[in-house]
Amino acid sequence: MDQYFLPTRTAIRQATRWLLGVGLALLTASAFAQTPGTVSGSVTDADNGQALPGVNVVTKGSTRGTTTDASGRYQLTGIEPNSILVFSSVGYTSQEITAGTGKSVIDVKLGSDNKSLNEVVVLGYTSTTQKNLTGAAQAVSAKELKDVTANNVGQLLQGKAAGVFVGNSSGDPRTPPKVLIRGVGTLTASSNPLYVVDGVIGGIPNPSDIESITVLKDAASTALYGARASNGVIVVTTKRGAAGKAQITARLNKGVGYLSLGNFRLLNGQELYTLQKNVFQRDRPTGVLNDYLPTPEANANTNWFDQAFRPATNTLVEVSAAGGSDKTRFFLSGNYYQEDGILKGTGLNRFGLRLNFSHSLSDKFRVSLNTAGTYTRGFDNSNGSLYGAYTYLPYDDPYLNGQPYNPVTGAKKWYGRDNANFIYNQQFNTFKENTLAGDVLFKAEYDLLPWLSFSTTNRAQTNYYGSESSQDLRGNAAADVLGRLTDFTSRDYNLLTSNLFRFRHSFGGGHSVDGLAGYEYQTYYYESLGATGKGIFSGLNILDATSQPESINGTKTDNAFQSYLFQANYGYKEKYLVTTSFRRDGSSKFGRDSKYGNFYAVGLTWIASNEAFLSSNSTVNNLKFRLSYGTTGNADGINDYAAQGLYNLTGQYAGTPSAYPTRIENPNLSWEVSNNANVGVDATLWNRLNISVDAYNRLTNNLLFNRPLQGTSGYAFITENIGAVRNQGLEVILSADILQKNAFKWRAEVNAGLNRNRVTALYSDRTFVANSMRPFALDKPLNSWYMRRWEGVDPTTGDPLWQKVNADGTTATTNNYNEATLQFIGSNANPKLFGGIRQVLSWNNFELNGFFTYAAGVTLYNGDRNLFDNDGAYDRYNLLALQPGWSRWEKPGDVATHPKYVIGGNKNAQRPSSRFLESGNYLRLRNITLNYNLPKALVSRAKLSNVRLSASADNLFTVTKFSGIDPDVTETGEVGTKYPFSKKFVFGVQLSF
Repeated sequence: MDQYFLPTRTAIRQATRWLLGVGLALLTASAFAQTPGTVSGSVTDADNGQALPGVNVVTKGSTRGTTTDASGRYQLTGIEPNSILVFSSVGYTSQEITAGTGKSVIDVKLGSDNKSLNEVVVLGYTSTTQKNLTGAAQAVSAKELKDVTANNVGQLLQGKAAGVFVGNSSGDPRTPPKVLIRGVGTLTASSNPLYVVDGVIGGIPNPSDIESITVLKDAASTALYGARASNGVIVVTTKRGAAGKAQITARLNKGVGYLSLGNFRLLNGQELYTLQKNVFQRDRPTGVLNDYLPTPEANANTNWFDQAFRPATNTLVEVSAAGGSDKTRFFLSGNYYQEDGILKGTGLNRFGLRLNFSHSLSDKFRVSLNTAGTYTRGFDNSNGSLYGAYTYLPYDDPYLNGQPYNPVTGAKKWYGRDNANFIYNQQFNTFKENTLAGDVLFKAEYDLLPWLSFSTTNRAQTNYYGSESSQDLRGNAAADVLGRLTDFTSRDYNLLTSNLFRFRHSFGGGHSVDGLAGYEYQTYYYESLGATGKGIFSGLNILDATSQPESINGTKTDNAFQSYLFQANYGYKEKYLVTTSFRRDGSSKFGRDSKYGNFYAVGLTWIASNEAFLSSNSTVNNLKFRLSYGTTGNADGINDYAAQGLYNLTGQYAGTPSAYPTRIENPNLSWEVSNNANVGVDATLWNRLNISVDAYNRLTNNLLFNRPLQGTSGYAFITENIGAVRNQGLEVILSADILQKNAFKWRAEVNAGLNRNRVTALYSDRTFVANSMRPFALDKPLNSWYMRRWEGVDPTTGDPLWQKVNADGTTATTNNYNEATLQFIGSNANPKLFGGIRQVLSWNNFELNGFFTYAAGVTLYNGDRNLFDNDGAYDRYNLLALQPGWSRWEKPGDVATHPKYVIGGNKNAQRPSSRFLESGNYLRLRNITLNYNLPKALVSRAKLSNVRLSASADNLFTVTKFSGIDPDVTETGEVGTKYPFSKKFVFGVQLSF
């Protein structure tokens, strides 16, 4: 990295040694500090007397504290006389109790409080309470996250946070979803959020280890991440131990998933035969029919979806131990997740380990070590079965004499267009992949003064990936080269150091200030190597044994970031809060003249309910107004060397290695910058209704874009800062304790996100940039559909009709596809409204949890229909069954939705047009779970603290008019031969010792 402007690794090592030396010196100086007293006790529910685990117990004015164990007990040492202990827990009213001299046992009863204003919200570098939160940030607890069967953070978050859109391109358990926070704010750079695990960028967010997730959305909450936070931040906090008796928890979930096709249905063999027979008799010479179609007796009537899919098992096993003393805490966990895909031959297995350890070396010096590792094995031996299930003809039988049949041999007639049978090829072709990931985070924190502390957090993260694709010579894919084998490996590492000074001080008259100042440095390195050989003996998967090499490839790349950050907060009498932050970021990705960017934010909060005129109001229990403005940046999604002039060195001239230029230097290439404004209000009414509303305006300028160049330049494009996109939206969160005083309780939660975006600038005088069916156009939303407008079916002839715009602006219809006018249709793939609905019913030891997700105002392009709703263009593919309300033209005068079926196609009716645009609105029962806690009296006999039984169902039903398998897709809005989601049924048991 010496060629960059950033510090060398030697300088970083010297700085780290100096910081550790300072820390050890300060530790030695504090070794003679006196040890104050010890306080212990128990915390129970004031309503029913049950022990409350997980209650936060902290000394007021400090960050030191503990949480109660499974029996509701706690213990704190180092408590100065007359210190104030604060007891708080989600859903309960916090209490402050003074620990007087000689007062060593304090038992506390907490009353219910649906406001949860004292709930701690982790913002990454900092944390605060819900009451004092100035930005638009939404916390989601582990209980809310884990009501669905998922192996990644994105699927856990779907529908849980307002303004967070999660789209799924595939039901393959190996494929993560797309996560968007407050819309897409870029043209071609990355729109992915930044992930922060345990306080600093990076980490392994294994779902089994997650304690909570906080989604940071506006500038007041994201600006501390500056250049990395343009697309929002997802902060993951992993589980930690608590002082007290060690608690061991074991969890086992076992389930099975089934194929769910929604409204989608293909014709069976008899239905397709009847249709095509009538067409042949109408349009083709006598005698052709028997050559083209099977006899009724030879029609296999194969359901290829039944051949491609299966019921698939899933298993989750978690074992954890947590505990410690007032000085030392630990959390140790191991987990195993297995999910077979419902598509035969697909699935994954994942093993995970985590150790979170913290220790107070003294009252002033604390250290922690968080380590995690995962090993994932994935496989995909489907061999085209997903595509085949959609397209293969039902006439064909995949077996001959009980064995998988190879159509290439011609032993019997095969009617399908592709002359392929995936069941045969699945015997010989395999793909497998392995990923080994490791993460080590070390943090040391020292209290320099009562109001000032220093911390250094250092993360080392690495990933190793390997894959192998084998095509046996007995299969069809590589029969021409007598077998093919491809091996690919890659590895990367990420190193980060974050060093912060934190300050906090209260003044007389209700004034307080706090904040931080720090420095960060991060470096990333990646390398890969791949090779392919041909001429492989059957079953011998060794590249060295190939008869001939076919190709070899590899790459190495690296980048670095350097950051300076500062935050200062001011509060007055818990009524008025001001948050300010500044961050200066530099990146090696950008031009030599523009490597650095400055990012800032200001947030203002007024807690009106603390004013005298509302303090005793019985209706308005909490009322808070928030206002923020700031800037954030984006550097992701572009090449690490996008600003540099590059040469390609892979060519040869007359047998001699040669080079030729491939990229023009851009010394001015710099950050995308988002300007974010947010106004919000939070209210609690009647102690049971919580309302949070945020309105935002996000304008992203200087977009990172590969501007196309003329072919005569010798270059394809140059990466520049051009264009702008605006996102505006509204987010609403409602939660209510509808019934809360009786044994039967009912809680309801709803969140909704509305987002509108628009391209406000491109480059030069351009108003339009081609991008398939979703071009970039000035004053148009991103993902707007641009295609020929479908005008239906000519009732006289059965021909397809499209719209043609004449030179004078008038319109007419045409049955000539090439004459039809390409135009914006007036719809786009962005949902206008999306979110989630949760209903929680509880009675005694039972709890019923129902969770829905929904999207409205979205228009999808069902590309599947190009292939199998084709009006005869691909008559060797199967055909989509007509949906309710659809009809096919058969005779003059028919008013139909589908043109006349013609062998070979009806005038390009199957080509892309608005014919295949459909409403993607849906309401899905994402999960329903019934939990039962065994009675304490029964559990205690078995020496257990708790036993929970659960039964759940995922994706039980979806209400939609979409004709495809699933309307839940990514922001592109294009649906192809999608891997369907499964309908899962899961049973579980959790034991606590």
